[in-house]
Amino acid sequence: MKNLGIHAVVSLITYLLTCGLSFKAVMALHVEKYVRKGHVFEAQVLALFLAIALGFLVGQFLLTLVDQSQALLYLFKD
Repeated sequence: MKNLGIHAVVSLITYLLTCGLSFKAVMALHVEKYVRKGHVFEAQVLALFLAIALGFLVGQFLLTLVDQSQALLYLFKD
């Protein structure tokens, strides 16, 4: 049970970090240039959703990579 709790905490931290980093990356793209003038709120919501989606995908990749690399230990265990 303790491992499950640790995994949940690591997952939450990973998702928050990757969402934060992806938000900074999406903001560097200047999404507001690609949206009609006067639609600033919509551009901000789009940037937020893009950052969440990208952060989730990157976080999921990292967590799966760690889980699968730990599972490789069972391949070589007697």
